[in-house]
Amino acid sequence: MIGSLGTASSARRARAQRWQRAVLAVLCFVASAVPVRAGMDIANDGPVLDAGRFGMRITNIGVLGNAFFNKGLSFDPSFEFPKGSGQECLEHAELWVSARRTDGTVSVSGGPMFEWRPTLADADVVRRRYAGERGTRATFDDDGDGKVDEEFLDGRDDDGDGEVDEDVRFPAQETAACVFTDDQREAIDFAYEGGERHVPLGLTVRQEAHTWSITGYDNVAGIQYTLTNHTQQTLRDVWMGVYANLDSRTRRDGSGHLNDLVALVRDSLAVFEGRSSLASNVMQKDCFSVFNQTVPAVHDGVESSGLPWTSIVGLSHTTDPLGFLVNEAFPGVRAAREAARAPSRDTTFRYSVFSLGLPPGQGGPPLLDADRARALRGEFPGARTDRGQDYTVLVSCGPFAHLDPGQSVQFAVALVAADGRDSLTVALQNAHLAYRGTSLDRVPDASQPYSATDGRGGVAGHELCYSPPEGVTFNYDPHCITKFYRDPAYYPPISPPFPPGFLPPGGSFEITYTPGMTCVWSDLDCDACTGLAGRETAVPWFVRAPSPPQPATRVTGGDRKAIVEWDDLAEIQISAGILPGAPYQFWGYRVYRLDDWDRESLLPATSRWQQVASFGVDTTLGAQPLSRILQSAVDYDSVVYERRHHPVGRYRFEDTRVLDGFDYHYVVTTVAYRSTTITGSVRTELLESPFRTVFSDVVRPRIQSGTTERSGRVWVVPNPYRARAPWDREPVPGDAITRHLDFFGLPAERSTIRIYTLAGDLVQTLEHDGSRGDGQAAWNLVSRNGQEVESGVYLFTVEAARAGHQTGRFVVIR
Repeated sequence: MIGSLGTASSARRARAQRWQRAVLAVLCFVASAVPVRAGMDIANDGPVLDAGRFGMRITNIGVLGNAFFNKGLSFDPSFEFPKGSGQECLEHAELWVSARRTDGTVSVSGGPMFEWRPTLADADVVRRRYAGERGTRATFDDDGDGKVDEEFLDGRDDDGDGEVDEDVRFPAQETAACVFTDDQREAIDFAYEGGERHVPLGLTVRQEAHTWSITGYDNVAGIQYTLTNHTQQTLRDVWMGVYANLDSRTRRDGSGHLNDLVALVRDSLAVFEGRSSLASNVMQKDCFSVFNQTVPAVHDGVESSGLPWTSIVGLSHTTDPLGFLVNEAFPGVRAAREAARAPSRDTTFRYSVFSLGLPPGQGGPPLLDADRARALRGEFPGARTDRGQDYTVLVSCGPFAHLDPGQSVQFAVALVAADGRDSLTVALQNAHLAYRGTSLDRVPDASQPYSATDGRGGVAGHELCYSPPEGVTFNYDPHCITKFYRDPAYYPPISPPFPPGFLPPGGSFEITYTPGMTCVWSDLDCDACTGLAGRETAVPWFVRAPSPPQPATRVTGGDRKAIVEWDDLAEIQISAGILPGAPYQFWGYRVYRLDDWDRESLLPATSRWQQVASFGVDTTLGAQPLSRILQSAVDYDSVVYERRHHPVGRYRFEDTRVLDGFDYHYVVTTVAYRSTTITGSVRTELLESPFRTVFSDVVRPRIQSGTTERSGRVWVVPNPYRARAPWDREPVPGDAITRHLDFFGLPAERSTIRIYTLAGDLVQTLEHDGSRGDGQAAWNLVSRNGQEVESGVYLFTVEAARAGHQTGRFVVIR
């Protein structure tokens, strides 16, 4: 029932009081070890991935998750699954990169924290966008300049057209991106724990974090790093990795992660991509994407706890098809070997498990750069996993032979969470499918049937239009005819021994690749399955068209009512076929309300919200007519997709089933639908936008100022205040002081409330502005000295210019 929270148990009340006392003790505390400065996105209420079933904090210092919860700096979720549950799967994760400089020295950037930092520029913060926002259409020219997805989500004008982030590469439902480096002066001068000085490698990192609301992918956080050498020296023997302190615990259980266990989970998947038909359909090959590895997963040591399983999995990294071809296709070309910058043609990751309860070298994680470099190579001793401990996992890839000035390498990982081992296995598979994304045919193809020597983009295995870098010249057949007799997967097979002078169908077409030449569409991996059927352009992370976006909303509190307003951009995008696209059509909106504050996190799990209204163009499913809340007097403010866009206020819903003084939270979702006919029956499928919530959007209805309910007198509710009031929220970290008693009936002007003890000592002063209709002021029962007030009788006065002087009293029983 609305406003009825029930009576808390004695254990819960005691827990709440402990949290309140703890927070009062640290309200003004900022840990001296945390170097907070402009640009570092690590403070409270920061960017959180929340379009899926989880909430994950994203920073711009090479850290994933919330590493500052225990320092009192931030109470954002780290990797909370499900979101609102208070169950955490991650303490934090760090990006580690090791390399050898030209003088032979080796160092690591990323461990400990704060070696990666953004610049002081205003743009260098975490940028977060949602599908449906302007400029986010994947694989589309949003700004009409003839380029597709040319911008990186970094708050800068990357293409020099005077616009910022107007056409970004945006493959998911939600993306958070940032840029940071390892050679900011503050990072070099910082005094790190352990005393080791940070020696930067000169790297710039572009970090992208993606998530989806699609079932099956909504428990996957996809992370991609692009590392660029911005110095003038070549880095050699480069290794990259993510060191993750995985947990399975509740937020309020300080030792819940100490009994975690590690299980090795098989991560295996084969996806049929299609059939490649070459040489006038004579030579054919069935094409598969195959993923096969074993990854460590962390879960709670108590099987019946119901806490989630979690893992970090390597998905992809920059590879070196030329290095493979040098070794197997035409061993005489040595120059191409020098072009190799990555391990091999295949994607390979290493996994190491450590325990924070053990010393380094005896199962504990490395603490010095030399040991971190060994750990990235898989050479540092790990921990046994046969007992409950606090485990960390390092996933790494390499070596990249050299990273020249201006060159870049990429790698991608995913953090996944699930309810159990079986569902985690599925989540790992879906993480691979998410990175696999899709492939598009952007370049005109040769007409079918394709021959083995078609030189157009994406056919006959031509996956890349290639021109070598400076200093690299070599001869190579761009069609790699030898694939037919080196790979037994083609049929009919061409079996050795081959006669002298043998040439497969189409013959040999070796050319000389030189720097600066016009790029040549080439089969550099010697596999007809890349660029299959002309799809030469890979789009990682693009699973399918995202769900429709939530509308922009505004919620205000009135006297025993809450007013919810929103715009019509989401409606326009659906109607224009932009998102989610045909055959979906606009159905309407749903309004949800939270009034049950029994919680373990700032906002409870989504299951706590109740749908209070729905409005649609189709009322057959119980929705009210959309015209009932349409505000025709609100004029349009812009034209979007050749349709008029109306701002927030286009739709207005008043919820009158609320009480003054109680806290509520509202979410408006957009719903699209499509109809299909199955065996003569019409089936309607609804697609709803992600359920995204922000704690700061909490609204509290208040009595109108100047009310005459008690003959113009001010009164206190509740009176007496007995330990807690029915409207008090359940205290949690980040929102521990939730209790309040309220002064009702305040005048419609500025006023001052003073609270005294019976002895006349001033306890607290409250300033209130009732000129805009707010006739209610809350007091959290904390004195002006920052102390909780004791039980007793208190006096109050209210001073206002026109209303004059009023007095009253109330009782507090703790």
